[in-house]
Amino acid sequence: MSDYVFEIGEDNFPKFNREYVSMNTSEGLRITIALVVSGIPFSGHFDKNRISFAYDADYKSAAQEIIAKASSEEFDEMLREVKEHSGQDCLYFLPTVANILRMTVGTLRNRPEDIQLTLCKHYTDVWLCDEDTIKRELEDVLMLRMKTF
Repeated sequence: MSDYVFEIGEDNFPKFNREYVSMNTSEGLRITIALVVSGIPFSGHFDKNRISFAYDADYKSAAQEIIAKASSEEFDEMLREVKEHSGQDCLYFLPTVANILRMTVGTLRNRPEDIQLTLCKHYTDVWLCDEDTIKRELEDVLMLRMKTF
């Protein structure tokens, strides 16, 4: 990460209904992506050592879940696992995906392999999001619903 300060989000939500977050982390980009994918209105900035942002308080539980994951002791371990098991090896996450979708691993293994790979790969893309967003995103993949951003 460079020494630049990156402006993030859009300031298009009510000023009277805001929560503010400022934390020391080198994972500002990952947190930003999780906030965007989760659909949380926010604005702020981050650099290589810190992220500061305001978000719509109506999304407090989702934002707090993302912040808790990013600042937890398990974050580095999960990040290592995601990096280690990306690509074709992402089927490592099939039990986790099955649990999120409330399915058995056997049910998912009965799906075509490209669906299994797509589900697991997408999980590695959105794992930092809140649980509701992860479930919704995986269900969209399972039902072959495509999104455009």
